[in-house]
Amino acid sequence: MIKDKDQSWTSFALETLILIGIVLFVRFYIFQFFRVSGPSMCPTLNIIDEKCENGKGEFIFVNEFVYNFMRAPKRGEIVVFHPPHKDTFYIKRILGVPGDTIEIKKGKLYLSNNEVTDFEIPETYLSAKNNGFTQSFKQTKFTVPDEHYLLMGDNRSRSFDARHCYNQSGCDGAHTPFVPIKNIQGKASFVVWPLSKMRGIEQKKEEEKSVISN
Repeated sequence: MIKDKDQSWTSFALETLILIGIVLFVRFYIFQFFRVSGPSMCPTLNIIDEKCENGKGEFIFVNEFVYNFMRAPKRGEIVVFHPPHKDTFYIKRILGVPGDTIEIKKGKLYLSNNEVTDFEIPETYLSAKNNGFTQSFKQTKFTVPDEHYLLMGDNRSRSFDARHCYNQSGCDGAHTPFVPIKNIQGKASFVVWPLSKMRGIEQKKEEEKSVISN
């Protein structure tokens, strides 16, 4: 900002503070941009030149407004968040919302809650390499507590997620598979760069919505 010749320093300082407040409000409550890093969400994200990008890849638009002012996150949505024990941001897909029980059986995910029992989730967004081959590691059943969510990457064979408690050494008392709602930054909505890959981010298939949507 540039101060006008006829403007008082008090007026200039007030305008500066208001502008800073607007910028910070937009940054923390409306939207921001993130760069996806690593292969954990392939093929949904980070397929560049027909290959799964292992390093830094696509830039995405993250809608923070929807969760801050409109509604809670839904099952099937792709979100940016950080686990309770880390400041690093992750991007994964919500598989379980409060009250859900997600069980891994023979490489597939099954949902139980007040509406369905042992429903096989049709994960049509997974690649042939991952569909039906979700590894469970030590824990096979996850019951999601209130105000928490269960998330996994679409590239199950290369994703550190709820199954590992976002930790290479596994789950323990300090590392749980569930992410509190306060740690969810926003909904991944669009790929904005590179231009050749600009698109809306697929959240879930139509055939899933009628059975497992909230």
